Amino acid sequence: MKINYLIAFLFIAFVSIVIVANIDDITLIGGTELNGNGCVCHTIERDTSVNVWVEGPDTLLVGQTGYYRMYMTGGPAEAGGYNVAGRFGEMQLVDSFSVKHSLAPNELTQAFSLPFPTTQDTIYWAFGYTASDSSAAWDTIYSCGLSLVWDSIPDPFDRWNFGHKFPVKIETLTDVDDNIIVEKFQLFQNYPNPFNPKTILRFRIGDYGYASLKVYDVIGNEVAILVDKELAAGEHEIVFDANQLSGGIYFYKLDAGSYSETKKMLLLK
Repeated sequence: MKINYLIAFLFIAFVSIVIVANIDDITLIGGTELNGNGCVCHTIERDTSVNVWVEGPDTLLVGQTGYYRMYMTGGPAEAGGYNVAGRFGEMQLVDSFSVKHSLAPNELTQAFSLPFPTTQDTIYWAFGYTASDSSAAWDTIYSCGLSLVWDSIPDPFDRWNFGHKFPVKIETLTDVDDNIIVEKFQLFQNYPNPFNPKTILRFRIGDYGYASLKVYDVIGNEVAILVDKELAAGEHEIVFDANQLSGGIYFYKLDAGSYSETKKMLLLK
């Protein structure tokens, strides 16, 4: 019995050390063209069979936060890691898939390796970027993706590549017309994500009127109706309790007037 307790203690201590080391591991940062040479601890040369790109707003006001995604496909595609960095603005965490290292406040990297559903799929990481008042008229979001063999160590078959530089125009209030300062409609990424069993869904509508917010499973079956009524203009927040659902990927869809948008979320059980 004492031996079993000792083994359990040593195992917990080992796991704790690994987790702490991963959080503080400086080899995970400095992976973009802004501040490094790529994922060279895996392989020296970039591989163009790995496709990496960023999508999101290309214009922001000073102080405004835009929400982006870095996508990746190709390579061995068993799991993936990433880095994104901005020169002037501040990178923002939006979920538990990413972390920010204290030595690199303008860079984000993965909290853990993200699995590909299949080797033919595309995966992504969501993040935010806040335009700084010290920014120039333009800033750039740099990216790097690592497609790896999922064996927890650098593998000679791991592959990585830089993404195309993503330019962001930074404007002040005097640069734009008041009518286009704020988007009238927006569906935000749920938080936390992944979640179990509750998460917050937030959205903005520009005019008073009917709005619908529904949740669907991966084959398109409607599993929950969260909003189905007229709402006032402004931001709204709904707590979604998925206690009765099985774990997996779900989609939530907002319809308001002519506006419609769908986002993905992950329930872990």
